[in-house]
Amino acid sequence: MNSRSNDRVNLILSVAAELFMTKGYEATSMRDIAQKCGISKSLLYHHFTDKYQIFTRATSTTSAGLNETVAEAIAKISCPKEKLRTFMLETAAYFENNRLSWISASQEFWNSNEPKMSMQVKLRRDAFEKMLRAILDDGVEKGIFQIEDTRLAGRLILSSLNWMHRWYKPGGKRTARQIAEAYFDMITGGIVRSEKDYFEEGKPGPFAVSAERIERFAGE
Repeated sequence: MNSRSNDRVNLILSVAAELFMTKGYEATSMRDIAQKCGISKSLLYHHFTDKYQIFTRATSTTSAGLNETVAEAIAKISCPKEKLRTFMLETAAYFENNRLSWISASQEFWNSNEPKMSMQVKLRRDAFEKMLRAILDDGVEKGIFQIEDTRLAGRLILSSLNWMHRWYKPGGKRTARQIAEAYFDMITGGIVRSEKDYFEEGKPGPFAVSAERIERFAGE
């Protein structure tokens, strides 16, 4: 494939990913893709046999690339907490760099009527979830994480990342990576302050009773 043909294929995949995201797989036709690319349908069919092949190319490389990118990033990290942080940040960064195809794949996993499409995405998703659960299990075994159900904890973490596309807007106050960092801090640090923190700052703990109330109760 020469460079001109390769550029055209990349254009088709990019345009198709945008159409799949905005219109959905079922509502997008080969004619829609050809018109948006400014090419004829015959030329489109020269590169791809059907719409499903376009979708597979536009989304499967993204999912597979995500698994490989994150796996490579965490490979040399031994600390489970740092490994979890890297897992979350790399996932968010990959989402930001491949936003259109990510959203297309996510939407069609839940909405598609083609079993083979959902199965392909499911296999990659399951492998990704197992990667995360291995990090959590390792953290529990080493006494770093206090988790009763790592499967449930893993789904909580993945949900926070996977559903970011529903509201995230590029160019906002925070990058996707910064949002993932905030999620990580909340998940590992919690959102409820300990009584020790209250007392160290000279503030009453959440269950503290004031001296005035003690005196009142004592006099009753």
